[in-house]
Order: sequence, then C-alpha cells, then structure tokens
Amino acid sequence: MSDYTGKVVLVTAAGAGIGRECALECGRRGASVVVGELDAQLSEQTAADITTAGGSAVAAVMDTTNVADIQAALALAEFTFGGLDVLVNVCGGTRFFGTVEEATEDEWNITIDTNLNTVYRCSKYAIPMLRARGGGVIINTSSVAGVLPGNRNAAYSAAKGAINTLSRAMAVDCAPDKIRVNAIMPGMMLSPRILGWMETNPGFEDMGEQFRPWGRAGEPAEAAKLIAFLASEDAAYITGSLVPIDGGYAAGKQAELMAKGETGNTA
Repeated sequence: MSDYTGKVVLVTAAGAGIGRECALECGRRGASVVVGELDAQLSEQTAADITTAGGSAVAAVMDTTNVADIQAALALAEFTFGGLDVLVNVCGGTRFFGTVEEATEDEWNITIDTNLNTVYRCSKYAIPMLRARGGGVIINTSSVAGVLPGNRNAAYSAAKGAINTLSRAMAVDCAPDKIRVNAIMPGMMLSPRILGWMETNPGFEDMGEQFRPWGRAGEPAEAAKLIAFLASEDAAYITGSLVPIDGGYAAGKQAELMAKGETGNTA
C-alpha cells in the first residue's frame, strides 16, 4: 500500500459512496484530507472518522457548482495543511432519465453542470496549487456510461463522455507542470444512491447482469483503492488514461453487441 505521508488530498462529494471511501482510504495511507461535501453533517462525519482512526482531516462544506465554495475549500487546504497535492473529482450523478427529445433544458443543463462543469471548476482553481508544489495529480470520476451509453440516459452519458475527453486534454496540457490527470470509469457501484434505488425498484441489481461477467456490482471501496493507486507514486508514469472498474461490463456488452452484428471492429 502506497504511503501518502506528507500529501494533501482534496476529495469532492466525500460524504458518501466513492468519495467517502476515497477520503478514508487516503487518510489510512497517511494523507491529510480535505473532505469536500455539500452536506455539512456528512463532511464532518467523514473527517471525524479519519481523525478517529489516527489520520488528519478537515471538513469543507463545498458546493462544486459554486466557485466561491471551491476557492474556500482550496484556501482551507492551504491554511490547514500548506498546499495541495491531489484533487479527486467525485461529484456527479444524475436525477434525470430520458432521451434528448424528452430532456428539458433545465434537466440537461443541471446534469452537465453537476458532472462536467464541476470537474472544470475544481480543476481550474486547483491546478495553480498543484503547480506550486512542483506537480501533483488530478483524478476524475467518469462512468462506463461515457463510452457505452444506456437507454434514456443521454445527458449523463454525454457529460461522462466529455469528462473522458477533458481528462485526456488536461493530461496533455498539465504534463509540463508534472501534473498527472486520469479518469476512472466505474460501472454499477453499490453507493447509498444505488442501494436506495434497489429498495424501490425490485430487480434493479439484475439489470445488465448478462453484461457483467464478474457477476456482481462493485463496492465504493474498490473504486477508492483504484483512485488511491492512480494518485500514488506507484502510478508515476500513468497519465491521460481512462481506467474502467466495471467487473468486465464494458467488455461483456461489447462482445454481446458484436455477436448480434451491431458493431464492427473497434481496433
């Protein structure tokens, strides 16, 4: 397990799911963690859990659609821990499902804003701090939906696909400053939101089972370990990569489509 001692990490949406598990994992590895989260109670709870376990953390109430909140969280990292080494952009998700025709402009814009634009905003203001430390790491949370869109999920799929392209563009632009940028592409993860959907939609967990060779959904802690690796010195030569963590979902779905003759050679 990589040692994060002396590293300062800001994680957005760190109150639950992948964000919380990432904050806890970085804390266990010795990082000083800024727990960015819109819900103050959840932010404080995650920070408290890190410190109770012997780590170092501070809660930052943070709306990633608000530039002032982002700047305040980064200022807190500077004031409390002396700078920033790693930014983990987790904030995202969707509450709307539909085709382009069905989506209202508000639904479309909210989905793009809370996914793609939050990555832009947080990264824009974090990059100067990473540069000041002689380099650093940005990890963006995309989705397998960014490369294999599902039905009636147009806005979310578009946002995540754009995050993939943005991550690679940022990796090229930031390389001279020794700032690595990668994105992870989770499949279905058993986050509190997904678990809530399962309770109200019997059989939800089985959706797409035929495309999930591993036979189960993922755990947020598994995604957190991948993020922690990509942000560590063990991944020092990895930048501009889009890393799936989906139990083989994308590979299985591609194979299924090819068997049906619905796709061609993608090499």
